[in-house]
Amino acid sequence: MGPLWIIILFHLLSIEARPCKIQKFTFDARPTPAQLSWLEQSDIGFLIHYNIASYLPVEYDGCNRNPSLVPDIKLFNPSLLNTDNWVQTFVDVGAKYAILVAKHNCGFTTWPTQVQFQLTTNETITYNYSILYSPRADIDLVGSFIDSCRKAEIKTGLYYSLVWNNWLNVQDTRVQPGPLAPGQMPINQQTYESIVLQQLEELWINYGELLEIWFDGGYSESLKNGIVSLLERYQSSASVFNGFGLTNNSIRNIGNEFGYADDDTWLTVNANDQEDPNGEYFSPPECPTTLQVSDRWFYGGNDFPIRPLDELIHVYHTTVGRNCKLVLDLAVNQNGIVDPNHAKRYKELGDFIRNCYSNSLPSNFTCSNNNCILEFSTTHLVDRVIIREDLRSLAGASIRQWSIDGLMMWGDCLNCWIDIPSAKGQSIGNKRIILFGEAILIRAVRLNIYKTSENPPVLAQFDAYLCQ
Repeated sequence: MGPLWIIILFHLLSIEARPCKIQKFTFDARPTPAQLSWLEQSDIGFLIHYNIASYLPVEYDGCNRNPSLVPDIKLFNPSLLNTDNWVQTFVDVGAKYAILVAKHNCGFTTWPTQVQFQLTTNETITYNYSILYSPRADIDLVGSFIDSCRKAEIKTGLYYSLVWNNWLNVQDTRVQPGPLAPGQMPINQQTYESIVLQQLEELWINYGELLEIWFDGGYSESLKNGIVSLLERYQSSASVFNGFGLTNNSIRNIGNEFGYADDDTWLTVNANDQEDPNGEYFSPPECPTTLQVSDRWFYGGNDFPIRPLDELIHVYHTTVGRNCKLVLDLAVNQNGIVDPNHAKRYKELGDFIRNCYSNSLPSNFTCSNNNCILEFSTTHLVDRVIIREDLRSLAGASIRQWSIDGLMMWGDCLNCWIDIPSAKGQSIGNKRIILFGEAILIRAVRLNIYKTSENPPVLAQFDAYLCQ
């Protein structure tokens, strides 16, 4: 007999439904239309790492923490580059949005930037550390990525590192003093900031409406006003990762790269950009993580094995299932395509999600102020439920404390509401997947709501599943 069934037997006399007392307090943070659009895309997105850093020796995962490293532009010479191949993996997982690293920390741009700037020697040059000056000058990689995604109805985003640029001798947003390393360009701070704004303008004008903009590492205060102006002018409907202070459409980093969110994860932050259930700013979390072990983002080949399927399933439940969007890394190999082993593992994850969650058990739910009851026409084995609050409603994400019971209909326990020990918490929000630990035979599931914000909660989804 499993531990859950032992607990059930101790509750056989619990015939009457337990009353639920609700505490209320004022809460007024609301999502913007752009944030709602972002949230209503698939639960999973992709972040594509493919740049000149893909061709570095395996001990490097990009130019991070190697300020003098400027890879030879001739390294960028893929033989099989195919962005349609990338998109197939998005489709196989079920992702509906993807973000491409347009410029990483080495400084190499994967679009043919036309920006010109003046060196400290007074010479004016074109930004020639780009794909246009590589052996693959025939390709605009950003444009190809956008086109491939559009064909598959995948929403797009672009990543641009504001904080580092080894080619321009920039670390932590500042042009560094002292001698230059081989390949670096001599510029001043004003020139660097001008380059950043011009390149952002190129990206945000030339590649259409973006769902998401990624600022890994944030931004400098001196660039803030310029970025805000460009966002408002060209990409006002984009949500911005690490965008708190730049836009009302901000997305926040969950704070780790392992694919993990706390049991109770909230959609709001306070004035210091810290997660806070009572926060006055809506800033939903995104959970980025890698397929390769050891937090490896660029392709590492056989030196960096991929994570097993059961670990990825666990990641799915501890991110998507805890109110956080999951962003998976796609580390494209040196040929410009997805490693078949990576593609296979991601398809296995997509197959699990489809097999488990495509079809819920037939049911209907009704709600009062203090509970929602999901009823079946007959008894069913159930091992999990999905609950979503309606973020478009006046209540938004209003639930602050809850538990779940199952209605037993067997033996001496007829119409007994039995609590499910693993099914209790505080936040629901955009999505909560509640795993029971084992399958139980029940006629109904009850969500008890003990505490809310000012408005009564409204559910967009309450469904039960059997996935064992």
